[in-house]
Amino acid sequence: MKQRLAELSDRRLRLLEEIETQRMEVAEISLDFKKPLALADTGLKAVRFIRNHPALVSGGIAALLSMRGMGVAGLAKKGWRLMYLYPAAISLGLKYLFPANHSHGEVRNSGVDHSQE
Repeated sequence: MKQRLAELSDRRLRLLEEIETQRMEVAEISLDFKKPLALADTGLKAVRFIRNHPALVSGGIAALLSMRGMGVAGLAKKGWRLMYLYPAAISLGLKYLFPANHSHGEVRNSGVDHSQE
């Protein structure tokens, strides 16, 4: 019985040493994949952002295309024009970009009883 336990103990030690060696090899191999995986992760984040915010992305692209060929002075001129001629559009945009009393996951008008007609 003692001989069997001694053999199992020796085998366990050899296996633990082999496991440690394999861990070190995997750690060395994973260093080679660190940069490509980080790049792939960044790409996935960009794809998720585009999928979750299509209006924001298309609006940004439209804004960049409309400002193409304009210098800093032209951009400032257009900004002043927007600020003074279209304050309602700006306030409307800010209203939808930064809603005041709405947080994610909150149900709107939850205190209103709609069952009475």
